[in-house]
Amino acid sequence: MAYDAWCLSQYGVDRYLNSWPLYLTNYGGGQSILYAYLCAALFRIFGYHSFLVRLPSILFSSLTLFFGVKITEKLYPGKYMPALAAGILLTICPALILQGRLGIDCYLMLGASTVFLYLFLCAAETGKVRYYIGAGLSGGLLLYTYALTYFVLPLFLAISLFYVLWVKRFSLRGWAAMAVPMAVLAFPLILIQIINIFDLPEMKLGCFTLTKLNMYRVSEFTGFDFSKFLSMLRMVFIGNELSYTSAPGFFNFYILSIPLFFIGFCSLLWKAWRSIAKRKHVGSIYVLLWFLIIFLLFCNLKPIGYRISGIYFAVVAITVCGLQSLLCFLSRKKILKISLSAAFSAFYLVGFARFGFYYYMGAYTAETNPLTHFDILVTEAVEYLEAHPEFQNQGTYMAEPVVYYMLSTLASPYDVRYDIHTLDSDYYVCGSLPEIQDGYNYIVRNHLTEYAEELRRKGYTEVIFTGYSLFYQEADQNGISNAG
Repeated sequence: MAYDAWCLSQYGVDRYLNSWPLYLTNYGGGQSILYAYLCAALFRIFGYHSFLVRLPSILFSSLTLFFGVKITEKLYPGKYMPALAAGILLTICPALILQGRLGIDCYLMLGASTVFLYLFLCAAETGKVRYYIGAGLSGGLLLYTYALTYFVLPLFLAISLFYVLWVKRFSLRGWAAMAVPMAVLAFPLILIQIINIFDLPEMKLGCFTLTKLNMYRVSEFTGFDFSKFLSMLRMVFIGNELSYTSAPGFFNFYILSIPLFFIGFCSLLWKAWRSIAKRKHVGSIYVLLWFLIIFLLFCNLKPIGYRISGIYFAVVAITVCGLQSLLCFLSRKKILKISLSAAFSAFYLVGFARFGFYYYMGAYTAETNPLTHFDILVTEAVEYLEAHPEFQNQGTYMAEPVVYYMLSTLASPYDVRYDIHTLDSDYYVCGSLPEIQDGYNYIVRNHLTEYAEELRRKGYTEVIFTGYSLFYQEADQNGISNAG
């Protein structure tokens, strides 16, 4: 994604030379575009830097925090404790800290959906057209954060439409004002779906490319499976095997959130029943609906940690609802209520202190938790070889995909032919570290200790960089490479 963004910032094409694609090809299955466009704008202004790859995720996490608190304030008017609790949980929970630091396209869904839910809730409660227009714009942009929203957003709007009709909150003028900007933004993505479903050729919409993918991933929907239901429960609350989406040994929202969530979930189901029975509008229904749609959709897919981040605000909001319901139940027992509030605060504070010590104080490192697909670039090694032609030998092997080399060198997509897996180069060979052979150099990550030790035994010279080493053979006076 970062290399695609670099190409867009400099040349107006992605790495496959598609001009301004509205859906990235990536490795053939596609990737949502909004993150790449935001990075491209930053690269255009500041040049390439790894921090800028993370910056959109940081900014959208801030949107989650700000609008998440605003939503909670609207759901509990006149009460400061629920909004405070939501703000604290959105700040200290491991899952939200982790998702706010990595440049993954689908992570923008969380911030964008929180903005959309806030504007939609304001529109439904006030009936003001400006909020409907804002919901339409934010909902349209939400579609560019992650392809799952192609299912989530229409389902949410359809069920919400029935709900507002039932509780007599429907505004034809408002829904029309929301539909227009949302439809305009959705139109190119609809065309992309038509192209891929009906196997039509790739098309242009002005300067924008309507991408034809090598594989259309709608086949990933395999039907409801109870094992996936259990996997989703585990993945949402406990975590998963990916160390960049959940921290080993820590619950995503701390263990206390699990009972509070289920209290809140039952409370919201009861509110929904009463709302429908009495035909009275209740704003918290939209949060419950958002959670259920995403959760049940993933019971028809393979749950993966980074894919489900769009559900996180709903989890926090329902947990806060459980806390508020519990404290309201104890409202007549003031001492017990205060004691329980203090105990909950202390529990979360201790949990965050424990996680913070692990995460910020040195236990969570590149050595203890190497992140696949998030390796440091090999720019320094390539620059070293280019500056020392006497050490270049016949070629250089690296285990990383081709795109790592291209981003490391910021090569022009016009100068380097790229077709997903291979590089048009007689010198750099990417994608694997083969059996060691004389006359070649090797770029090796620090965690590949056995491979590096074998190179050292064979007499290769090692140049150490941050996170990896370059191994090369020095030639003797007759030009023959020295090796053990």
